[in-house]
Order: sequence, then C-alpha cells, then structure tokens
Amino acid sequence: MSGLHFINSWSDLCRGAKIAVMPFIDRTLIRARDPPTPCHPHVEYHPSPALLPSITQDLSYKATSSGTTVDIFKLTSSDIGRLRSQLPKGDDISRFSTYTMLSAHVWRCVSRARGLPSEQPTKLYCAIDGRKRLNPPLPEGFLGNVLFTATPILEAGKVVCGLADAAKIIQMELDRMDDDYCRSALDYLELQPDLSALVRGAQTYRCPNLGITSWVNLPVHNADFGWGRPVFMGPGGIAFEGLAYVLPSVHNDGSLSIAISLQADHMKKFQNLILEL
Repeated sequence: MSGLHFINSWSDLCRGAKIAVMPFIDRTLIRARDPPTPCHPHVEYHPSPALLPSITQDLSYKATSSGTTVDIFKLTSSDIGRLRSQLPKGDDISRFSTYTMLSAHVWRCVSRARGLPSEQPTKLYCAIDGRKRLNPPLPEGFLGNVLFTATPILEAGKVVCGLADAAKIIQMELDRMDDDYCRSALDYLELQPDLSALVRGAQTYRCPNLGITSWVNLPVHNADFGWGRPVFMGPGGIAFEGLAYVLPSVHNDGSLSIAISLQADHMKKFQNLILEL
C-alpha cells in the first residue's frame, strides 16, 4: 500500500499536480502493548504443514522434478457469477466476499492439480491490510507495513469436494481479523526472541500450501506520469512456488486475473481446472 502511495504521488508531481495524500509517519501506532499480552495462538506464524511421508516418496512432489512456472488466468464477471452460484443456497452466500470465493476456487484447483490425498493438511496464507481493521483505524497515508495474515487450515479432501467448506473457513478467518486479533499479533511478535525465524520464504508456500494476495482494492492503475494510465499492473515475478496474486482489470469490467507460480507439471493440470466453473 505504501509503495503504491509513493508511486502515485510521484506520478502526480511529474504531471505538476500536488500530492493528494501526504505520508503519515508514526510507527508508534502499531507498536506492541506494554506489557505484550497476546491472547490468540497465532498459527499464522507457525511452520506450514509438511507433506505426509507417503507423498514425499513420489517424484512428482519434489521441487526439482519439473521446476516452477508462472502464468496468469483471467476470470470474467460472468465466470465469477457462476462461481458464486456453486455455493449452497442454504448458506448466507451474500457474506462471502469475492476474494473468499475466488481463493476457495484457486485453493481447490491447486490441491487437485497437486494430487493431494484427502488426509493431507494444507494451509492457505491470506495477506490482510490492517489499516482499517485496527481501532481506531490508522490515518490515511500511513507509511509502512501493516500486513497481517489469516491462515485457514483444512484437509485437502474438504478443500477439493466443493466451494462451501473452503469458503466458510476462509471467511471465518478473515472475519476474526479485528483490532483484538491484530493487536494480539503485534504482542506475539514482540515476544519472539528471533524474528528472522518467522520470515516467510519458499518453505512457506510450497506444496501442499498456498498463499493468495489480493491487489483488487489497491490503486494499482492510478499512476499517470503524463502519458496516460498504465495498461497493465502486476507482479514483475513471483519468487516462490505456491504464491498467487489476484489482480483487478484495468478496464473496470468486473473481471479478475490470477497470477500464480506452481511446479510446471502441476501448472499443466491447474490451467485446465481453473476455468472449469
């Protein structure tokens, strides 16, 4: 968020305009309480589930077997509507955000493409901007990282059987990311003797796990340096296998795109599954 704020402000200055929102710098607003009092287990900082022993014997699950590849898949507004129609009518489907439904679908397709057995635990990492979830909300223009993480964990068998189970647990984890939970996370981190041990990397998102970050509500198409708005905005590369981004359409037509990195053999299966709605 702060990176986009910088780029968009830079582009405003290049056009001779004033900075719309001045940066607000005060890191004390997100410091831990004194004394730190975490009141949740914070599994988002626990190690990711490992592949079950029976699976690790299969060459198809070795990272070196086929290498990784990145691709982008577009879902139209009609596709997203068909996806929502898959949720059982008895559920309060209106409370499920588009991000929740799309994440459940991608999680399902990735788990199928990887051929995970039904008993395999899989963890989904959902990046959350805490600016408006803290109470009081952080000032507009707050400069710095305020990312928290919701991490639903489910057995692969429940992820692939339909959208409902995955969507419910994703929405539940997102809903509980309130001020109490975020403040608890800050306290939890304050008590850790070695924060470097919690740094996420390739071991975090790789099979059988997944990370999905949404850029849909970010001003990713606002940077106009004087020659027009961008025609595309997305990640320049995806460093880790099992990491994905949800991208908004530059045309504001309701379509969304999924940029994702997977093992090459899994990507071949995923590209057929993602558009099966």
